[in-house]
Amino acid sequence: MHAATVALSELHEAIIADHLTRLLGVEWEARDRGRDRKPAWAVTTVPEELVLEFSTRSHQIDEAKDRLIAEWVQNHGRRPSAATVIKLRAQATLSTRPEKKIRSLADLTTDWRCRATSILGRESSDWVREAIPAGEVRVLRADDMPLEQIEEIGQQVVEAVGAKRSTWHRWNLTAEAARQTMGYRFATTQDREAVTGLIVDAAERASLRLTPPELVSTPARFQRIDGTSAFRPRHSVLFSSEVLLNAEARLLERSRTTTAPTVPLAVIERIAARPDREGRVLGPDQAEALTRIGVSGRALDLLVGPAGTGKTTAMRALRLAWEAEHGKGSVVGLAPSAVAAEVLAEDLGIATENTARWWTKYLYGTASFEKGQLVIIDEASLAGTFSLDRVTAVAVEAGAKILLVGDYSQPQSPEAAGAFGLLANDREDTPQLSTIHRFSNPWEKAASLRLRLGKADVIPTYEAEDRIISGDTDDMTAAAYEAWRQDQRAGIPSILVSDSAESVAALNLRARTELILAGIVAPIRGEVTLNGGAQAAAGDTVITRKNNRRLRTKTSWVQNGNRWIIANVHRDGSVTVRPAERSRGGSVVLPADYVAEHLDLG
Repeated sequence: MHAATVALSELHEAIIADHLTRLLGVEWEARDRGRDRKPAWAVTTVPEELVLEFSTRSHQIDEAKDRLIAEWVQNHGRRPSAATVIKLRAQATLSTRPEKKIRSLADLTTDWRCRATSILGRESSDWVREAIPAGEVRVLRADDMPLEQIEEIGQQVVEAVGAKRSTWHRWNLTAEAARQTMGYRFATTQDREAVTGLIVDAAERASLRLTPPELVSTPARFQRIDGTSAFRPRHSVLFSSEVLLNAEARLLERSRTTTAPTVPLAVIERIAARPDREGRVLGPDQAEALTRIGVSGRALDLLVGPAGTGKTTAMRALRLAWEAEHGKGSVVGLAPSAVAAEVLAEDLGIATENTARWWTKYLYGTASFEKGQLVIIDEASLAGTFSLDRVTAVAVEAGAKILLVGDYSQPQSPEAAGAFGLLANDREDTPQLSTIHRFSNPWEKAASLRLRLGKADVIPTYEAEDRIISGDTDDMTAAAYEAWRQDQRAGIPSILVSDSAESVAALNLRARTELILAGIVAPIRGEVTLNGGAQAAAGDTVITRKNNRRLRTKTSWVQNGNRWIIANVHRDGSVTVRPAERSRGGSVVLPADYVAEHLDLG
């Protein structure tokens, strides 16, 4: 059932929409919900303001704020100042929780009508009569869908799923088929389920089956009603696509090709024995990895290492050795994100670019590789398979060598990925770093490596060191927040990580509210609405979520993932921000449309 959750959720949404159309005659439209979120389907005649009103608890906060203001007036005999009102609202935000009490349907509908009337600016009952169409809306039967259209949608389903996944099951196809058909309205639930099933069948035919068929037939008594074997979980067949497998095959072929430029062993040994600027000498695993990469001649090589194993130090030495043999500027860098590319440039002192922008420049003829170059792709586990296939093809054709650096145990790309792990496991001599330099506790060095590999036997070690705290979701959220707040007060850089966007938003809101009460954030000087509906003001920490090279500081430009402090809020909705890290240059003005779509609380 767990594997089917998303598919059932998507089907549920579509079936509810069908039912409301048959019952009320309403039509539906897809509405953009902002960056990184799928469009939401809403009744065409229902304004977005009304949707938002019934999707947030802002009214609860307003009610609590009004109550606190009334108490203030009663206690002080006067209206509070604007600054005090803002603090009272912050207090209301912290104190309000969705009420868990039983209310009659009559009370609820009366409350709903009042809220809707306040948003619409007119009597909600009158609006409802106009919002429900008088005529009938055409609905479809299963046999109204031509088979050609079924096949076409099935192909679209495979393309959509294949862009995000390397492999998939029937439930993944079912979820996407429900999304692809959300724009259609069906006469009955059975009609929708029948069409969805036909589309998924077409998508399976368009996919490449990886699970082998059973070699012998299952006895009848061990078969399900549909004839499938009871010894295999339902819908457990694994699929992929020939396009993806061909891309992986090309990457494997390049990894086995040994015609790329190399560095003489003597040069590598000389560089490996030389201390760096901090007086550090390469460790045995770093020196061995450097040697394997330098002399291998592989067109596509790898450097695998968990966090803290000194990948950057090894890459610095490799750059010196490569340039000693192939000349200054013969090492260039790429990374899946602009921030990672900038970090790579600072660490190694080389020209870098993010892979997507480099590919665009290549298509326009303004970027390419040269013979003898070493192209380092950092954070390669976050790069999609198709992206790696395109870039490495250009490098091999130019006579350059590609080095993928990363850790296959870290999170993968949101695109179809997994190539880095595939390449690492294809070889017995993959250069790997294993000595942890980052932790001060000896036990943690070994434990982190086992945790990275998913070894459950290491959990008691963390328990013995008091590193694991348990409890329900609310308790753990509160405990994590308190620990973060103590770090902040002590001046220790700290972040909170949660499992859902809703939890992150709630934690951000709580942190911001306390900063308002402490006088660090000053909404009295004006607020702006960010992506997702959160408010921000001078003093707030925010994160930019889209690269924009036109928005520049003196030394850099606005990148996805940069953290900033709001210095000023302008009347037109734009904000002046300064980097959270002073070393990143001066301030920059973010336009109102960027603020509304691509700025989050940080």
